[in-house]
Amino acid sequence: MKRLYFFCFIVFVGSPLLWSCEEEKSKKEFIEYLGPILNIDNLAISHSDSGRVKVKISTAKQLKFQNENEVYPKAVYVNFLDKNGVEYSMLRGDSGRYVKEKNLYIIQGNVFFNNRLLQQSLSTEELFWSPVNKKIYTDKKVTIKTPRESITASGGMDATEDFSKYSLRRPKGTFMVDSLRTIVDTTGQ
Repeated sequence: MKRLYFFCFIVFVGSPLLWSCEEEKSKKEFIEYLGPILNIDNLAISHSDSGRVKVKISTAKQLKFQNENEVYPKAVYVNFLDKNGVEYSMLRGDSGRYVKEKNLYIIQGNVFFNNRLLQQSLSTEELFWSPVNKKIYTDKKVTIKTPRESITASGGMDATEDFSKYSLRRPKGTFMVDSLRTIVDTTGQ
């Protein structure tokens, strides 16, 4: 009989402890996973328009997140091609990312942009590329070199995707200027 009382006592005293453990487990919060949902090695992407490849992007590693943003923790290469499929410009950076909601690529760290046709190069620490607007820009200091000039712009720059036209903020540098020729007016007026 003593054993029966002892058993009832254990069940009576121990059961609230078991219930409290169950309640504690159910009170735990759900922790949302915010890490990458996709991890790709040796990625190569081609952007095309009207059946022609216009841009090729490559990197050793891509991390894609649930909000469709992408991170490129290793070197990123963006090659721009003309209508014949020949590369005319190249953009390179140590890392980068793609922001889906803005459709914007951000290339960072030792960024180098080169237009082979125009023999122009640009170097900076961060560059933004908008495929929709076909523009590249930055607020960081840039250095642009051409066969005739070397320019540093401490306030950044805006340029077309092919780097054929650009505007600089707070530029400084050396420019080669053709000698001016004087044309004599012989009309007599």
